[in-house]
Amino acid sequence: MNIDDCVRLAVEALPADVRAGFPSAPLATLTSQLDLVVEPAADLSQSREDGGFCDGMSFLDDGVVLYRPTGNRRENFTLAHELGHWAVARLDPVLDWLADNDNDGRVLETICDRFARELLLPAQIAAELIGSGPVRAHHILDLYDATHASHPVCMIAVAEQLRGMGAIALIDRLTGEVTDASVRPDPERGWPEVIPWRGQRLPEGHHLLELPEKATRTERIRWRGRWSEDDFYVDVVVTRQKIVCVFADTDLWTPGTAAPFIDRAFDTRLQLRGYCCGTDFQVRGYACPTCGKPYCPKCGLCRCERAAVLDELCTECGLLYRPALLSDGICVDCR
Repeated sequence: MNIDDCVRLAVEALPADVRAGFPSAPLATLTSQLDLVVEPAADLSQSREDGGFCDGMSFLDDGVVLYRPTGNRRENFTLAHELGHWAVARLDPVLDWLADNDNDGRVLETICDRFARELLLPAQIAAELIGSGPVRAHHILDLYDATHASHPVCMIAVAEQLRGMGAIALIDRLTGEVTDASVRPDPERGWPEVIPWRGQRLPEGHHLLELPEKATRTERIRWRGRWSEDDFYVDVVVTRQKIVCVFADTDLWTPGTAAPFIDRAFDTRLQLRGYCCGTDFQVRGYACPTCGKPYCPKCGLCRCERAAVLDELCTECGLLYRPALLSDGICVDCR
C-alpha cells in the first residue's frame, strides 16, 4: 500500500451521492448527507503544526467540523480536507498503514490533501492540461484560471504529475515564507531529509525574492530545510504576491543536457510511538537517552521531561517531588 492507494480507498469509501454532490455543494453535502455539524470559526488559527494547507479542524468522535471562513475557493478545499480525515478514520487498512509509515503527521495530511484534490479536481484535468510535460510553474496558474479549484488544490493536482521526487511551493514575496507546499515523495526511498515545506523561509536577500512580477526562471538552487540543506532544480514564475516554484530531483526542463546527479539523503530515522497531549502519536526521530521515549511532536517533551514539569519543590528541603508525595508543600521526608 502507498499514499495513492490510501487516497483511492478513502474516496471509494464515500457514498456515490456524496462524491457527486460535494463539488457543487460541500457544506450541504456534509450536513445533510453525512449528518456532520459544520460551523465557521473566524478565529481558527491559520497555521498547522504539521504544515498542511487546511484552515479547518475536526472533532471526529463528536461529528463536528470547524472551518475558517475565507469567502473564496479555499473554503471548499478546507471542507474536503476535513472530510478526508473523516473518511480515513473509518478505514482500518489505512490506519494500520499510517501507523507504520507516517512521518510526523505529514503523510496523513498529504493523504487528506490529495483526497480533497480528487473530490474537487479529478487528476485527468491536470494531466490533460500538462500533456506530455514536463511540469512547469505556470501550470498551477493555468489550472487555477481554467477551473474553480483553489491554489492548494491546483498545486496538489500538478504535483501528482511530477516524474519522480519533487514538490511545488508557494512563497510569499514579502516575507520569503513558504505558505503552501505539496510534496511528491520518492516512490522507493520516501521523504528526503530536505524538502520545501510550509513555514520554511528563503534567506533574506535571496535572488528569487528580487525577481519582478511575471518573471520566469529555471535553475539549480540550494534549499535549506529544518536541519540541513540540499540542491534542487526549480522552475519559477512570479505573481504579484507569490513566487510559484516547482522543485525537482533532476533537471526536467533542459532537454539534451547531462545534468549532474544530486546525491541526497532520505529520512531513515526510526519510527517511534508515544502518548502525550491527549493523543497517540508516531514520529521519526531519536528517543531521549534518559527515559528511552520519543519526544512529543506537539509539546516537544519526552516522558522524563514531562514528569519534571509536573514535579514541585518541597518548601522545607527544596527538592523536587511528584505532587502526590507532597502534603501542604512538604515532602514525606520532611514531615
